[in-house]
Parts: sequence; C-alpha cells; structure tokens
Amino acid sequence: MSKKILLVIICIFIMLPPVTADAQTYTSQDQVYRIIRKNLLAHKEQFSIEMNIEVMNKIGKNTDLLNKAAAIDDKSTSKDGDYLRFSVSQWTSHWQWYTNGKTALLNFSTTYRTTLKQEKELDAEIKRVIKALKLTDKSDDTKVKKIHDYIINKTAYDESLDNHTAYNVLIDQTAVCDGYSLAAYRLLTDAGIENRIITGMANGGSHSWNIVKINKKWYNLDLTWDDPITNTGEQILTYDYFLKNDRDFKNHKRDAKYRTSAFIKKYPIAKESYKLAN
Repeated sequence: MSKKILLVIICIFIMLPPVTADAQTYTSQDQVYRIIRKNLLAHKEQFSIEMNIEVMNKIGKNTDLLNKAAAIDDKSTSKDGDYLRFSVSQWTSHWQWYTNGKTALLNFSTTYRTTLKQEKELDAEIKRVIKALKLTDKSDDTKVKKIHDYIINKTAYDESLDNHTAYNVLIDQTAVCDGYSLAAYRLLTDAGIENRIITGMANGGSHSWNIVKINKKWYNLDLTWDDPITNTGEQILTYDYFLKNDRDFKNHKRDAKYRTSAFIKKYPIAKESYKLAN
C-alpha cells in the first residue's frame, strides 16, 4: 500500500511545471534580455524566465546573456551598462523544457558584489555628491575634473586588495582600481558624461580604467594611477593619466575585446591629449 502511494506522489510531482518567478511567456529575444536586466538590477539571486520554443532556439546556448542584458541602455540610470556587468560577480543558467514542447524555462542563479541595501545607500550618496559638486551648467571637462578630484581626494587605494566596488569608494573610502572606475562610471554618467570602463593590463597586472567623451572626442582616464601610494602615506592628487591619448597613456594594454576594429571605430581615442585650462 505504501509503495503504491509513493508512486502516485512521484507521478504528480513530475507532472507539475517548474516554478517560475514570472508568469508571462515571452515571445521575443528582446523581451527576455529586458527581463534578465530587470531582475539583475533588482539584485535577484535566483529567477526564471519562461519563453516559447522559437525564442529559446534563437537564444540557444548564448553565453553572452549578461552583456546582452546590460547593453540595454536606459539614459535615466547609471546602474546598467558597464556598471551592471561589473556588479555581477558570478552567474550561471540552465534550461528546462516543458513536456508540451511549446515552452521552455531559463533559470538564473546570480551573485553580486554588493547587497541591495548597499546599492540603495550608494544611490543616495551619488545623488548627494552630484548636488554637492554643483555640476549644473558646467562644461564637460569641468565635470570630469571635479569628479576625478572628488574621488581621489576621498579615496585611499586598498592595499589589502579586498574592496572592488563603487560602494567601497564612496562609502568606505578605500578600494582597488575596479572601485575607482565603477565610482567614476556612476558619477560621470549621472553628470551627463558618456564613458566606458576598460579592462586590461598595466605594469604587468590586471587593471581597469575609464574612457570618457568630451567635445565629441574620447580620452583615457585612470583615476587609480592619479592617486599614487606614497611612502609617507600622504594623499596626492595628480593628472598624469587625466584625459590622455593612447601615446601619453603609457603602460596600459587593453583586453582583446576593447581592441577590436569595431570597438575602436565606435570609441576612437583622440589623437592629442586634452589640454586643461589653467
């Protein structure tokens, strides 16, 4: 008797559809990428997306799902794009198929570098900093300089190499290069300055920095290297890596994806370094 009941329970369990966080069945790739983006921005650790088989076949074994979602640019926020890419520390996905043969489920598991609470605290701090810097009606180069100076004057390089986020820069006041470039990305974007985060090698080690667009030209910007570590512990603000062309931006080598002809064509670095007004 007990064996028969157990078999019935197992059969019922198999017939039940997988639990999904979103009841809608999506019918386009764009819809899927947008719902991935929505869940990532909400810092959801696990979520599932149902779609029809046609969409599943188009997406297939796409390993670029995070970049596809992050690339959907909403001008009203600085939390997507490169910031979203670097906010996710690890993600995995797997497929499930319904027995009806018409729909499939994409399941995500995600870990983040910050908590949702920290992100909300960071949002408030960024809003406060933008207001305090009085950037309204300022020229683009002035905006970049003010943000560059603010981050460097506020932040000490983290020699423990444990802190990697914009939260660490603007709240904890210590981080490695990732934190500097992420904090710059958020502040610059909210100030209306188009910019990207670039990763690569510098002096033989992994590194990240920004490129920024001023007067329709792109320039290299490395806040970390403009905040050198001194023997005395004294804080120093420099402009050795501020709005430089490639020739003057020494000892930096981009990762391959930032050296493609398509990327260079879209983000061409100016031939001359930017001249700061006295």
